[in-house]
Amino acid sequence: AVLQRCKELGLPISMMDTSFFLSRETLISTIRPGMARWRERLFISMAKNAVSATDFFKIPANRVVELGTQIEL
Repeated sequence: AVLQRCKELGLPISMMDTSFFLSRETLISTIRPGMARWRERLFISMAKNAVSATDFFKIPANRVVELGTQIEL
């Protein structure tokens, strides 16, 4: 919506000339106390089934830079 508004205001934005920086988290189940193991696994599977930001915002895949981290639950 913001890029579309830029076009309306006369600021030419080309999706193929723009770089997008996204984050990616990899969730890891651990034996540490806290959340029950089955809940961790359920949460991880739900997170894996979520739509990626690239798909959700319809960003061309060749214009994306992804930076990742691992998160232990």
